[in-house]
Amino acid sequence: AVAEPRIVAAGLFAGSFVPRTMFEEARQVTIPLHVLLQWDDEGNDRQTALDLFDAFASTEKTLHANMGGHTGVPQFAAEDAARFFARHLRRPQAGTHHQAGSRP
Repeated sequence: AVAEPRIVAAGLFAGSFVPRTMFEEARQVTIPLHVLLQWDDEGNDRQTALDLFDAFASTEKTLHANMGGHTGVPQFAAEDAARFFARHLRRPQAGTHHQAGSRP
C-alpha cells in the first residue's frame, strides 16, 4: 500500500513475525483497513498485532478480534471482510455523483 497507489483498501490477518521496518511503513499507510485478529492465536503475539494496528495512519481502520486460535476464524469474519471490500472497491454507477471528499 505504501509503494502501490492503486491499492485503495486492504484486509489484513494480524499476526506472525513483524519486523521493525513494518511499523515504520505502517505509519505511511492511510487507506481504509480491515484487520482480523484471533485473540488466542497460539502462533502470533497479540500485543505485537495490536501495536501494529495502532501504528497504521489510516483514519478508517477496523479491528475485528475473535476468540479462538489461528484456525478458529468464524464464518462471519469472512462476511464482514466481504462487506468491507464491497464498500470500498465498488465502482460508482454511471450518472452517480458523489459529494466532494466522499469515497465512491
